[in-house]
Amino acid sequence: MVQSNRKPQISNGYLFESDQLSRVLHFLTARLAEKRIYRKDIQESTGLSNRQIESVVSIGCALGLIKPGVQILTATGALIVEHDIFLEQTGTLQWCHYQGAGNSRNLVWYEIFNRILPAELAYTESGWLANLRNSLSGQYTDRTIGKHLQQEVRFVIDAYLNRNFKKLEILQQHSDGRLYRRRHLHVEPPILCAMIYDYAAGRGESLLQVREISEAEGSPSLLFGFDETTFRQAIELLHENGWLRYESTHNLDQIRLKEDFSALAFLKRYYEGPVEKVK
Repeated sequence: MVQSNRKPQISNGYLFESDQLSRVLHFLTARLAEKRIYRKDIQESTGLSNRQIESVVSIGCALGLIKPGVQILTATGALIVEHDIFLEQTGTLQWCHYQGAGNSRNLVWYEIFNRILPAELAYTESGWLANLRNSLSGQYTDRTIGKHLQQEVRFVIDAYLNRNFKKLEILQQHSDGRLYRRRHLHVEPPILCAMIYDYAAGRGESLLQVREISEAEGSPSLLFGFDETTFRQAIELLHENGWLRYESTHNLDQIRLKEDFSALAFLKRYYEGPVEKVK
């Protein structure tokens, strides 16, 4: 049996409840100086049950808002809590979608948006489940697959059709129940730039090939349904803003990142104004 650090369970059987998440985030933001916060303290303050806390913290970690194991806010989490604690703004949701669906650790979320939807492998919830069972067979026990997959697929569908992520209109459903993704979505320029810098940092790179990143799993291009041409146009705008360099030489288009900028700087730009260079 192959084991990995990927999590087959994020929601712990719950749906995406932004009000519960905001309560936990509000509690954590008052304790930014602490290096570790215990779940029992979160429970006492928020009134949520142990299982609810487990679910909310897990979801917060999947979105990159909470640090796993220590239950404190990440730098990104602290910024978002300051400006959009209920996760309502389009840019916030775009960033959270990138974090949740783009991190391979979030197993089901990642598989749906990086493999099933782009390749149009299945169009229904039952089809998604069958595809996931087949692709994950041998990697996890039958008990793990049977217990968690349906809950996690339900969590993703509900989050994008009925809850906060519905605002992004990424996931759509026909009247006959078929599921599909919208393509060529507009992403707020500072948020897209933050994604590109984060994507590159995760790979230890400062130079990205446009053709490769436009099709790569976990990339903002794939997660938001850009084709290569649409992605190039978005990159050209970021280049015009002076946020990165878009270079085209010898039939090779590439993105060169600037050393004095970071993903966090562009997230701050979205919420607060002009981009500050890394000091």
